[in-house]
Amino acid sequence: MYTLPGRSLADIPVLETPRLVLRASRLEDFDAQFAMWQDETYVRFIGNRKRSSGEVWQTIQRNIGAWALYGFGYLVAEDRKTGDFVGECGFMISRRGEISPALPVEPEAGWGITPAYWGKGIVLEAMSAMIDWAEAQDARFPAHCIIDPEHVASTRIAEKLGFTFHSTLPFGENASTNLFVRNSSRERD
Repeated sequence: MYTLPGRSLADIPVLETPRLVLRASRLEDFDAQFAMWQDETYVRFIGNRKRSSGEVWQTIQRNIGAWALYGFGYLVAEDRKTGDFVGECGFMISRRGEISPALPVEPEAGWGITPAYWGKGIVLEAMSAMIDWAEAQDARFPAHCIIDPEHVASTRIAEKLGFTFHSTLPFGENASTNLFVRNSSRERD
């Protein structure tokens, strides 16, 4: 399993971009994050299922805990001008038994922003900062991401971030997902 040295809550990085502050999740993010996961347009390509309040609450805890376990994780994206919750992005170790063959136990990149910010280059800005941070820790920081085959916007973002299409894999009983890799052991397969 790929990891970096674990970090305490005080050592989770704060990254700034021209429009965003990327920072650790906070309990007060719950209402905005829960609202994002209730939006049908948001969940369409992420399992097409709204998340319960308990799942969103666990996500906030997971986002913080990953930094202690792996030395990387997700950060909340906040609008620099307004302080509003924009979404979240980063890297996570995801054990996805519903994907076969199994994915490498390496960081999985992911991103999601509220629909009000779609089409403005926010995800590219946020994930570019995350990748820059990760590669400052390890120049060969490995990552992959999975994207619904119909999610054209996320596919374009992944490609702009330097991810390359690897394969389409079965995902659960009746679905498939596209696997993209960047410095991943899968690139050597």
